[in-house]
Amino acid sequence: MTTTTLRAGEPAQIIAAVPHLLGFHPGPSLVLILLRRDRPERIGAALRADLPPAEGHAALVRDLLVPLRAQDPGSVVLVVFGGGERPPSGEPPPRAELVERVTELLDREGVPVLHATWAEFSGGGAPWRCYDDPACGGTLPDPSATPLAAASAAAGQVTFADRSQLAALLTPHDEEALARRAALLDAALTREEQPDARSGLLLVEDAVARVPDRREPLDDEKIVELATALSDLRVRDAALSLVCGDRAENAETLWLELTRAVPPPERAEPAVLLAFSAYARGDGAFASIALGVAEEACPEHRLCGLLRTALEHGLSPSSVREIAADAVTEARWLLAGEGEQPW
Repeated sequence: MTTTTLRAGEPAQIIAAVPHLLGFHPGPSLVLILLRRDRPERIGAALRADLPPAEGHAALVRDLLVPLRAQDPGSVVLVVFGGGERPPSGEPPPRAELVERVTELLDREGVPVLHATWAEFSGGGAPWRCYDDPACGGTLPDPSATPLAAASAAAGQVTFADRSQLAALLTPHDEEALARRAALLDAALTREEQPDARSGLLLVEDAVARVPDRREPLDDEKIVELATALSDLRVRDAALSLVCGDRAENAETLWLELTRAVPPPERAEPAVLLAFSAYARGDGAFASIALGVAEEACPEHRLCGLLRTALEHGLSPSSVREIAADAVTEARWLLAGEGEQPW
């Protein structure tokens, strides 16, 4: 997520910034923009949930409590997208009851609501209204012309038309290619002599280093070699060190390519690395999608469970980087061997 400042008196600009905070234009949603307690003009996080039916309001409010407490915001801006037709003049916008219940939750937690707003959709020209003032409203500016859009573009971030476009980045290769690699992987993983973990990590790090200069997709042999290496959990955990620093972008490119190219269940390892990479740079939406791919490939995956818990509890990207650092330290000691220093 790109860091930017918000002006409390400009709700239309805040609403228009939401697609860039999330990485995609939301459908019918409730969005909470959490502003930092230490720097009230700065965004700490953005939480999004699908709009539930009326009988689901209480459950949604309960679900918001954990990430809200984890983030400890100083104040919040509420935005509802869709959920009903544009109300006649003088009547409250759709989902007023949901907004009231969330506002009550925030009040109990001592978190003031700066604005509670509704917009018909997230694009330029969409009508928007305030819940507490019938005279407050207008039409949204073009989201691509907001300061946050400029900051996102400068950072190389893309805002997708909807969440499905974001998910499409992880579309796997065709079934024939996956079946071919699955057979090669089965043969590689059942050999009596397996490559040692240290060599596997060096193989992964070399593949990351070659990303900027490589012009062709990975061939079957290299995909299988890398998938075999990452199937050693010591190698996978040590590779978490690549989510930070000057190799992070190259590593994420490799994890993305492998997530699409490797068949299940081995697909789970590059997918969870991709999820960690996205989360560490503040892209919770893409992290959640990548994590879903990993969970589908291997439903009982332990690291997936840990990261899913982090996502649901709203842990900050810095906290996720600390988790990765702890796993890396342990894995590299194991890789170094007893009595040796980790390299």
